[in-house]
Amino acid sequence: MGVSNHLPCNIEDVVDLLSIPVVRSSGTQLHCRCPFCDDRKAHLNINLSKNVFRCNRCGTGGGVLHLYAEVNNISINTAYEELCRIFQSGEKPPEHPVRKAQTKVKQSKPALELASVEARDNTYSNLLSMLSLGTAHREALLGRGLSGSEIIRLGYKTTPAVRSAKIVTELLERGCDLKGVPGFYVDEETGQWKLDIRATGIMVPDRNCEGQIEAIQIRLDKDTHSKFNTLTSVDKYYGATASCCPHFAGVTGEDDAVYLTEGVMKADIARYFSTVLGHPCAFVGLTGVSNINQYVRMLEELKRFGINTIKVAFDMDLHVNENVRKARDRVIQVGCENGFEVIPKRWSSNYKGIDDLLLSFIERRRITDSIFGRL
Repeated sequence: MGVSNHLPCNIEDVVDLLSIPVVRSSGTQLHCRCPFCDDRKAHLNINLSKNVFRCNRCGTGGGVLHLYAEVNNISINTAYEELCRIFQSGEKPPEHPVRKAQTKVKQSKPALELASVEARDNTYSNLLSMLSLGTAHREALLGRGLSGSEIIRLGYKTTPAVRSAKIVTELLERGCDLKGVPGFYVDEETGQWKLDIRATGIMVPDRNCEGQIEAIQIRLDKDTHSKFNTLTSVDKYYGATASCCPHFAGVTGEDDAVYLTEGVMKADIARYFSTVLGHPCAFVGLTGVSNINQYVRMLEELKRFGINTIKVAFDMDLHVNENVRKARDRVIQVGCENGFEVIPKRWSSNYKGIDDLLLSFIERRRITDSIFGRL
């Protein structure tokens, strides 16, 4: 590599002299950890042919002298003199106080308190009424055993890919208050309200014991760490953190027991299947088997309904998944401590969830009806 004008060294020599960690080399460039910021990757780019550097994270950059001077916190003139003595006269590098890398402080964005249940229900109900269910999502739900009319009744919709600005405008025109409603935030530059859709999928209303929508779950098109996430605008400018509730599906004061399962959609589907089978059952779905706060809230609400029996219908992978098993045991313990009769339900491991089990009953009945229909 060429030596900088009037300098007895090049930038690669200085990188080595300063012991700057080189993460990778492409022959003409070095990618290093930046000594000027709290860089844990390789944001410092060293151009060997041009003898220049720049950090793509903190923006510090310059030539050979600037690199040596900045690291040692000395002037350009002093840097030039020291490099000449080191590389021409063979002197040992002088000791300088170690420069402490500046940690890049992440500025927290202002957030809003969670809106009331009434405000969230009004906004989410209006939002869902403006959306439609895509063909692929409709076919997927039909494939899970739901009827077309049931899909419409449940109010499932596809996340909007376009028109989000028009959607927000119409919500405001309808009188919806977006402040503190998870999924909505303010654009820092324009000051306009926006809808925060972070992933595509099926939007599933999470309804409380009064039928109000407190949150919206999204059945993701692409499974990442989980199959579902919740509509939120956390970490956004004047956004809000989502807060889910125990989802009540078909629960009335006439029921003497409820089935407890995991998931809003699973509770909806299981309720529908039990109705098709002629034995409509009440279901409550938690957004996580270990969400004890949701469970305690559910217990309080069941008391108001006069329901004192809970049939725990968690997925059968609890026999191989210790976390699910522990969550079930905790649910049983807390329920009993609060005066409920808690009954764990079991079935063949050939059917993972309660929805899978009930669907198998429906399919068997169809086969039986078909056989007797031909006799």
